[in-house]
Amino acid sequence: MTNLEVFNNLNKQLFNGSTKFFDDAFETIFDTWSKVQSFPFYNVVKYSKGKYAIEMGLAGYNKENVLVEVKDGILTVEGKVDDKNVDYVQKGLAFRQFFKQFELAKDVVVDEAEMKDGLLKIKFGYNEPKEIEGVKIDIK
Repeated sequence: MTNLEVFNNLNKQLFNGSTKFFDDAFETIFDTWSKVQSFPFYNVVKYSKGKYAIEMGLAGYNKENVLVEVKDGILTVEGKVDDKNVDYVQKGLAFRQFFKQFELAKDVVVDEAEMKDGLLKIKFGYNEPKEIEGVKIDIK
């Protein structure tokens, strides 16, 4: 068995086609699963207690060609490229469409997204669950 085969087998066993950001022991903020793919590269950054951001490297993309949407507990980031009107003499830079989804836990709220210097930053946090007050039931 080659090293590549060993790596591929281990990768399948560990990730089962998915990547999980946080496990329950690490301040479960949202249960995130994303298909394993290499583009776009991203970081998850913790700014303070309960405040996080996903940073995606999107050099060459502009905000008009990137969609950030939350629907039914799924954060979707999608990028499209429109270079049909460009007559390349030589093409050394690769721009491609991409699609990433992250499943959010029920208490996660996406605050904002901003694109600056080729970096898309999606800020989010979570609402602390409120304590459920007891209800007194009168006995008849």
